[in-house]
Amino acid sequence: MTPSHLRRLAITSQLLMAGYFVVDNHVDLAPWNNLDAAGPQLASTLSGVIPAVATAIAFAIGARWLMLAGTIWTWVFLALQIRQWWVPYLFGSTFLHRSWEWYTDHGYDETLSFLPANADHPVPDAQHLVLEALTLTMAVLSTVALRRTRQTSLQARTVDAYPADMAVDSR
Repeated sequence: MTPSHLRRLAITSQLLMAGYFVVDNHVDLAPWNNLDAAGPQLASTLSGVIPAVATAIAFAIGARWLMLAGTIWTWVFLALQIRQWWVPYLFGSTFLHRSWEWYTDHGYDETLSFLPANADHPVPDAQHLVLEALTLTMAVLSTVALRRTRQTSLQARTVDAYPADMAVDSR
């Protein structure tokens, strides 16, 4: 795939994640989500949507340093989701999560979940599993697109630095 195709895939994944995040945080899809218990979601939504859209713009215009910053953000965003859901699910109480009040206070115990219960640990619900899958896809595609764009740029600079008319004839 060409770098421009990969960038388009990355942009699509970034906008898809942002769109899903907006719908999930603002459209009542109970029992998929539980907006009544979750409370206002604007700050949460903006913390995910603004960087995702900014990253999509960076990829669209090909600004490599902004693409790099956006790609780093995608991995940080994924790490935060893993920290919030998978650490307590797999390990229970840690210094990161001493209580599960956030889980019940925000109504996550009333949303759809496909994973089995793990003792008294909070279970990642379906809405967050989808968000995590979209975020992982976004992070991988952003990384691959950035890497391919960088490789192509380096190859172009090498060709420009050694034009064909300066090449040594090996005959």
